[in-house]
Amino acid sequence: MSTRRFLAASLVLYSLLTVVMTYPQILHMPDGVHDDGDPLMVTWVLAWVAHQLPRAPAHLFDANIFYPERNTLAYSETLIVPGIAAAPLHWLGVGPIFIHNLVFLSGFALSGVGVALLVRRLTGDTGAAIVAGIVFAFPPYRIDHYAHLQLQQTQFIPLALLAFHRLLDSGRLRDGVLLGASVAGQMLSCMYYGIFLLPYMAVVCGTMLIAARAMPRERIVALLAAVAVAMVVMIPAGRAYLAAREVVGERGRTEVAESSATWRNYLAPPELNAVYGKVFARFMQPERRLFPGFVAVALAIVGLWPPLNAVRLAYGLGLLLAFDVSLGFNGLLYPALYDYFLPFKALRIPARMGLMVGFSLAILAGYGVARIAGRLRSASARRVTVGALGILMLAEYASKPIELWKAPLRPPQAYADIMRDRGDSPTAVLFEFPTGLIEDASYSYYSTFHWQWLVNGYSGFFPPSYRRLVTAMPDFPDERSLDAIRSHGVRYLVIHGEYLRGDRYKTLIPQLDRRPDLTLVSRHPWATAAKHSEISVYRMTSR
Repeated sequence: MSTRRFLAASLVLYSLLTVVMTYPQILHMPDGVHDDGDPLMVTWVLAWVAHQLPRAPAHLFDANIFYPERNTLAYSETLIVPGIAAAPLHWLGVGPIFIHNLVFLSGFALSGVGVALLVRRLTGDTGAAIVAGIVFAFPPYRIDHYAHLQLQQTQFIPLALLAFHRLLDSGRLRDGVLLGASVAGQMLSCMYYGIFLLPYMAVVCGTMLIAARAMPRERIVALLAAVAVAMVVMIPAGRAYLAAREVVGERGRTEVAESSATWRNYLAPPELNAVYGKVFARFMQPERRLFPGFVAVALAIVGLWPPLNAVRLAYGLGLLLAFDVSLGFNGLLYPALYDYFLPFKALRIPARMGLMVGFSLAILAGYGVARIAGRLRSASARRVTVGALGILMLAEYASKPIELWKAPLRPPQAYADIMRDRGDSPTAVLFEFPTGLIEDASYSYYSTFHWQWLVNGYSGFFPPSYRRLVTAMPDFPDERSLDAIRSHGVRYLVIHGEYLRGDRYKTLIPQLDRRPDLTLVSRHPWATAAKHSEISVYRMTSR
């Protein structure tokens, strides 16, 4: 089978498996997401990239949250590459939640395809490649992070290693460019994994370069080209992240230590795992459910069984590195990475390096399958054996159906009223009350329908200016809170009754109506899945 035919066939296969392994997501593409937190934030990020690129690409990182702060897109994952890929769908008017779900599911399928291409090149065995792709595409770790689209964007990891192997074999400049582009692509798809990829490739690729011994000039030039391409592509994002770091700071050692894994976490699947969810419940900890599956581990052991070649040794060392780094401050290397490699100071959860453990197991499991299949004389026996291994693996990875939250497909009428009241004046600044993680995630999502500036925001970091504003809100609408709001240049105050508890909305509205420095713009009912209430909009005027 040619590479192109294998690529097409594997894309169809992993797409179908993704539909099955994430069921019933396929039935809720227009409006179903895991919850009303991170998925809404990521929906906003994808929409912002599509909105801003054709208008003001130089200000791509100056997103419309946490006004008047700059570089606010860099407070969390920027998702530049997925955002660019999905932008035409936004421009065609496809719903933002549908686009979120399409990008989300593509992470599973494309990651499987990438590993399958890599393992097929390494082993020459199509069946081994398909099984290896399953290990990387559908481990329980991905279901545990169902709310995190960004953590499904791993497709450039196998492509980077594939480009390196091609470079090692050919020394072509083109492969060096593809290597650099793939590393940058991973950085701009999920910065977590892009940062983790660097030490991983240093060990894996370094081992193979040492084993190759000879370093012809063409190979050196191609490697230098890879470094140059990655650095040039990353310059805008790097500058934005550095500027954001000056505002939001970095992760403290205590915070990082709390999210460091232990070996016990590799026995922990998510609760939804159909086979082991109850059996291994005692090992489960938030953000540290790293169970890779017994079949994958067994196949990887077969793949590592001596005699070893340089490639299997390299991925074996990569496995050890990834495991140790996932232990964070419980391991050997992470303290040095944290102290001397600046990007690691921005990472809160070292345990996410468990994804690279899974990647190593996928490659080694592919070698294991190829070794087992190679001992079988009959082609039919090989097909049955490989098929059985794949089915066993999928059974281990199967999850109970996920209950999805239904996102609103349209924004409240309040925002159309603001746009009408604003008229031809410059983009307005909004402050939405009350504040809170769930509330601010919704406000960010609603902004995809109007793109005004928000003082509110939802992200991985929160700037001091916003934290100070929130601390001034307990007695809202007293003079202290309103002065804090005015200091951000707010023009419109949006009061969300659906998020206010008890009779807070009923007692708050008369107080706002009586203020001479607030003018009521509109008041409309608004119904969510949980509550029927109303939203009031006020224009703020000078006192």
